[in-house]
Amino acid sequence: MGTWDSGSFDNDEAMDWVYELEEADDFSILAESFETVIEQRDDSPDETDCAIAICAAEVVAGLFNNPADDLPAEVVSWIEDQPTPPESLRKLARTSLRVILQDSGLKELWEETDIYHEWE
Repeated sequence: MGTWDSGSFDNDEAMDWVYELEEADDFSILAESFETVIEQRDDSPDETDCAIAICAAEVVAGLFNNPADDLPAEVVSWIEDQPTPPESLRKLARTSLRVILQDSGLKELWEETDIYHEWE
């Protein structure tokens, strides 16, 4: 995974996913990213799936009027064009983040760096 910093969108997989998000016309892309990680909870979710779920969680935060300061412009634009999301997205986002922080391939990679706590 090409990573240049600890931010949610600071890796190649995240930015590739942003292009997919721009084409999405509903919230299913978000729910699917969370469900992919949650379904892997017993098998240490894959780092790419985790990186995408983290981005999706940032989108959900933005949809619920709590956007990160460093959201890519494409994400901000997509959020502005969306209706009110279902509350279930927030629950899925939180669950997937807990899975990632508990035991995941992405967490293991970050634990090997000097900026793990910044990522966390």
